[in-house]
Order: sequence, then C-alpha cells, then structure tokens
Amino acid sequence: MDRKLIDALLIELLQLPEQRRTPEKILANLTLAATAAGVSLTTSAAPLQIEHLQLAAALDHLAVDLGPNYRARAMLRLGTGIEGVELGAVIEPLDSTSPLPRFVAFGTTARTVLAGINRDIRESNQPPAKPQARRTTGKLSLANLKQHVTEAAA
Repeated sequence: MDRKLIDALLIELLQLPEQRRTPEKILANLTLAATAAGVSLTTSAAPLQIEHLQLAAALDHLAVDLGPNYRARAMLRLGTGIEGVELGAVIEPLDSTSPLPRFVAFGTTARTVLAGINRDIRESNQPPAKPQARRTTGKLSLANLKQHVTEAAA
C-alpha cells in the first residue's frame, strides 16, 4: 500500500477549488487512491442506496399530489435489530404551525415505508366520526325511556 500516494491524492482532492471539483476528477482521484491501497472502487449503488433513492422519488410524487403546502424527506436512521439502519419518510406541511397533518413512517424497504405513509394518508382522509350526543346525567332519552317502559311491562 502506497500511503504517500494515497495521502497526496486525497489532499489534492480536498484542496481543489469548488469550480474544478467535477465528478470525473473526484472519481479519478478516488480510483487512483483505491488502486494505491490495493482495493477496487465500485461505482454501483448499494441496495440500501437504491431503496433510499426509490423512496425519495416516490415521496416527491406524494408531496406533489398532496399540494404545494407539503414537502417530503427521505432519510436513514439507526434502527433496531440486526440490520442496524432503516429508511424513514416524512411528508409534512411547509409551515410548522399549519393545522395540516404530518405523515411519518419507518421500515427496512422503500415499499414498507411507502405503505405506512399511504396508510396514514388514507386514514387522515377519512371523514371524522360523528361525535356521540352528550348524555345528560340523571335524564333518560325518549328512546331509553320507551325501552325501560316496555321491559318493565313485559
């Protein structure tokens, strides 16, 4: 392993002015540094990266469908279990004081996270249950009075 070459390549990359820091230059320096370290640099995405990108794209579509008052975020967080990392999604109002609902879900795949978000959205679109009439203590409604009278007569 050529430590001096690796250090020189990484330092050169860090010292590049932003306008000259192109994807090609970054890849070239990292590939040379990996070769000097005796490893190969792969450019294919890891499965978790692919899931994260799929989730982000789907969330963007959902946020657009919900309207201009919403924004979406896809994230990774340390989770429980063997995997250790899980995907997360938040679709929330742009204004934190808005009365609009906020949707949050976590899971190991983009599919499970989206299922959770979609379930929350469906539940929020359900009309609220009609509140029960308040019962006045010590008074019987006519229907209850009629039921009590017919039961007593029988």
